[in-house]
Amino acid sequence: MIFKERLRYPVRLTILAASAILSCITPGAATPALAAKKPVPALVALPVAPPTPETLAMIDAALREGRLDAAREAIGRSWASGSTEVQLRGAELALASGSLAEAADGFGQLIDDPLLGARAAQGLGVTQLRQGKTSDAVKSLDAALARDPTLVRAWNARGVAADRLQDWPASDNAYDKALALAPDAADILSNRGYSQMLRQHFSAAETDFARAVMLDPKLPAARTNLRIARAMQGRYEEAFQGATKLTLADDLNTVGYAAMARGDLAVAEAYFNRAMSLNPNFDRAAWANLQYLKSLQGKPAGDP
Repeated sequence: MIFKERLRYPVRLTILAASAILSCITPGAATPALAAKKPVPALVALPVAPPTPETLAMIDAALREGRLDAAREAIGRSWASGSTEVQLRGAELALASGSLAEAADGFGQLIDDPLLGARAAQGLGVTQLRQGKTSDAVKSLDAALARDPTLVRAWNARGVAADRLQDWPASDNAYDKALALAPDAADILSNRGYSQMLRQHFSAAETDFARAVMLDPKLPAARTNLRIARAMQGRYEEAFQGATKLTLADDLNTVGYAAMARGDLAVAEAYFNRAMSLNPNFDRAAWANLQYLKSLQGKPAGDP
């Protein structure tokens, strides 16, 4: 799905070139005139200046927008400065690239930093959450929030962790804190809506998903879950609002699945069959759902 890619650090080409040239000069080849000259001083690598706030902001924007190649290039140019700010963004890049072990190591090295420790613990908690280490994630996120309770991303991740543990009071508290800090964050609203749907609070889930879609129409999870939340309330026609010719087959399968979960098997069967008829290629998801539905109905399954 996502491959590992390590950071490329700047190479001191000037030093290598100088070493190669000097190694080719032998004592016997030197003329008296050359020998009388003062020895040429060895080349010294100039230190790399720490990144400016503008450079760090540029890296942050590239990471936030998913422009990972641009972030990698900017981090590589500043890596030799030894800046812990750059190291933190290197760990963020590893996380965004899916290199979770590398990300965990990078964040872990900065946990005790007096200035960056809270953000490092936040990054470590998010990484552990993606690794499936929910208990470890809770400890890291709680440590981050104890040091800096304004970390929106940590509160959001803490809500996800609480959902996995079915700790609903902790989940509500985390999402409330996150949204108090970032009321227009579509991803947080989508996560809270999913939390409500896990508890079968479909009306509350619909409210969060609808607002998330309004704030970010391109957020696919919110769009899909909004259809499910409406369909789970039996409002099948409303569940198709915003469907297009390109998405209708997938939307029919999504709403059909919700109808099947509600026990409206005839409605679900009609949607699955229509999804398969609309898709010019074989719709395996709709077919698999249809076979499961037939097993619920006691009908023989068909051949693909």
